[in-house]
Amino acid sequence: MGRPSEFDQYQHGDRRAGVAVMTDAWSDLIHGERWRSSGTLWVENDTEYSWEEVGELASAIEEAIRDHGGVRVTRVRSGSKLGCFAGQLAAWRAGCVAVADDGNLGPSEIDHVRPDLTLAVSVGRTSAVERVGLSDRRLPETRIPAEVVAVNFTSGSTGSRKAVGVTRGNLLALFDCRDLDVPVTDGLTSGSFATPTYDGWWFDTWRTVSAGGTVVCLPNVNEDVFAWPELAEKYRIDRLLLPAAVVATIIGAVPACVADIPWLFSGGEQFQVSTYHQARQAGLKNRFVNLYGPTEATFATHKYELPESLTSAAIPIGKPLDGCHQSLQDLGERVIDSRELVVAGPFVCLGYIEKGALARRFHTGDGQPSFRTGDVVRVDDDGNLVFAGRLDSQIKVNGMRVDAAALEHQVTGLPDVFDCRVVQNGPHTVAFVRAGPELSTDLTARSRIESVVKRFSPAIGVQLVERFPTKSGGKVDTASLMDQYVATDKGGEG
Repeated sequence: MGRPSEFDQYQHGDRRAGVAVMTDAWSDLIHGERWRSSGTLWVENDTEYSWEEVGELASAIEEAIRDHGGVRVTRVRSGSKLGCFAGQLAAWRAGCVAVADDGNLGPSEIDHVRPDLTLAVSVGRTSAVERVGLSDRRLPETRIPAEVVAVNFTSGSTGSRKAVGVTRGNLLALFDCRDLDVPVTDGLTSGSFATPTYDGWWFDTWRTVSAGGTVVCLPNVNEDVFAWPELAEKYRIDRLLLPAAVVATIIGAVPACVADIPWLFSGGEQFQVSTYHQARQAGLKNRFVNLYGPTEATFATHKYELPESLTSAAIPIGKPLDGCHQSLQDLGERVIDSRELVVAGPFVCLGYIEKGALARRFHTGDGQPSFRTGDVVRVDDDGNLVFAGRLDSQIKVNGMRVDAAALEHQVTGLPDVFDCRVVQNGPHTVAFVRAGPELSTDLTARSRIESVVKRFSPAIGVQLVERFPTKSGGKVDTASLMDQYVATDKGGEG
């Protein structure tokens, strides 16, 4: 399946030759001649930055890092995406683990990585690098293996957020994965929506940079989504990655904002059939690609390119990307006709980082990179995997066990329903149903929804909403949904 990546050569070929190839590829990425180019690399807030300008900013940050010897983990804090990106480049040049923080990392996330040094980077007419934190009790440099260069933070949707150690090999395998390529006539131009703490960042930015392309930062949906068409036309954006919840919001409200971007990738959560039908009904001609992959596997492990005409009841997560391996674990009588997905290969990260050190490795008994996703899948007639829920989707409602994933799936399959999220908080368990405004006044349709929900448990409430609020990374903000519910009279009724 395609040519082997540098990581494959390292794993399966001559170890010394593989290390040399990987080291050369990494060195070229962060030190290569491109960083002396006057060509445009980055566009943010109506300002274009050349490769050389970004390289110079990184050099200033690198100097600040090297001023403090013995630094293994560097946190770069910046309100600018460029500041975070240049900070990662600088940390890598200095041989550090790069922790990019755009303001979304809280105390628990910082405690996971325990940085030796924290720098604040401002980007503008006059960029500035300022030291804002220096650990007075540094941990040994060997606490995190040398191959780890960055950190992915999980969303916390299945518990507290975790820090994942990303290696050079992980990133190089991702950059070399041909299954994620799109056809371009000139150099690749990627629209960037992801934040530095979201694993889509590697696809938006560094995979584009590794191909010599241009990154165009798009304003947040809540800031100025109407600027997207102008940026797409001016810079001829080839592709855009959006979380599934953001895709649903854009296509439901302002589909014209993505009409001129040829390739739309979706990930982070399940991409709904209703969203795709809305896109086609709105006249959008984009090519849609559904991506799947746990944060623990760098970015993505599976993809499914949607056909022009979709007839299935659910959008598959597809088949493994080039270089990724999968196995399906039997769940016995726990789940019928479905299996737990286990992913393996060069995309699987090294392990979790806790209290500033590598605490748990992801590997099989023979030491190969492997991660049990906890996701339950089934195989369709074409050999594609279809997401069927999570092993931990079981919740208790008034002492009765309820499969929240199954409930969401059944409600989403009802006519005129776009999506469903079951949220539990203290005494409240609510099925939030995203539907068009006409459904809120259709008593028959509402009764149909409530009938499905009550079959799972009569204690589960139902709330119809026109859209789901999203977090900065693009996933559905379930806490905000519940806060709004509790603040209403219905929430007060319990």
